[in-house]
Amino acid sequence: MPMIDIFATTGTFKDPHQLAIDAATIVKTVEQVPDIPMFRKNTAAFVHELSLGAIANVDGDSDYVRVQVLTNTGALDRGNSWFRWRQDAQWPVATKSFQHQEATNV
Repeated sequence: MPMIDIFATTGTFKDPHQLAIDAATIVKTVEQVPDIPMFRKNTAAFVHELSLGAIANVDGDSDYVRVQVLTNTGALDRGNSWFRWRQDAQWPVATKSFQHQEATNV
């Protein structure tokens, strides 16, 4: 079953639960799985809120959000699914869900 993990510093997102719902919905939609209970109950998103300082680059910047999608082989290779995924997946993480200013490295 498809899953998505989103990692960010605690307080990055206004509503982590809604972000998880939105992300799971996008994964289900892009993968074009049937809208039946089996897939609705088993397509999941996890928002991992990490303590301040748990994310950093070499310079010490910590304004990053990591998004990891786990799916079956080839699921995002159908037609323009990857392009659609990139378009759709950007809105909950990069625009609507940030508590503070948007991270520059999303």
